[in-house]
Amino acid sequence: MSSQNRDDRDRVAPREVGDATVRWVKPARQERSRDTHDRIVDAAERLLARGRSWTDLTIAELVKEAGTSVGAFYNRFRDKDALLHVLQLELYREGEATAVSAQAFATSLDVPLETLVRAFVALAVSAYREQYGLRRALALQMASEPTLRERAVELSRMTCEGLTDALAVRLPGRDRGSLRTIVDVSHRMLYGVLDQNLMFSDAPTSLALADATLVDELTIAVLAYLERRLG
Repeated sequence: MSSQNRDDRDRVAPREVGDATVRWVKPARQERSRDTHDRIVDAAERLLARGRSWTDLTIAELVKEAGTSVGAFYNRFRDKDALLHVLQLELYREGEATAVSAQAFATSLDVPLETLVRAFVALAVSAYREQYGLRRALALQMASEPTLRERAVELSRMTCEGLTDALAVRLPGRDRGSLRTIVDVSHRMLYGVLDQNLMFSDAPTSLALADATLVDELTIAVLAYLERRLG
């Protein structure tokens, strides 16, 4: 499915519960004297969002999109792979900030479990849709780039630890090891499906699901597992 067709599909807004919202967090970039650096980073994100393959993307395309020169690119990045590492670091800096913000929401005892699960699923689906091109490029490169894979694992680990902490607050007295396993499996259920969408252009079965449908079905699946395991 083309990037344009994906953009025409149903989108999912951040989930709001009362005055609490689970949103993807974008920390402010550092003060810059790095204007050209950031224009190249932004240009790469735009090109990937339009459906360009990272493998096929050329330096010439990148600098044209950024309004700069090949020389300016190599003054700031060793090569295209170095740029991909910068893109991942920026994405995961946002992911870390989002995880911290979401943990506070998850700890609230006033939020029912079903509402909590739906909010997190909606956040994940909307983030994957917005970041489709970059996440796909990273998923493909992780097979041959251990550093990219290690960063992804570390972010997932940090997210799961935060959610385990939140569940421990909601369920005092429960064994932490058991809660950690439950959170880990729930995380795999959700992101396994979303990663399949990246690798198989929406589904390995070719059945395309609108984002709103995907949120509904994933919420049912994850919630059923949690209710069974948490009693």
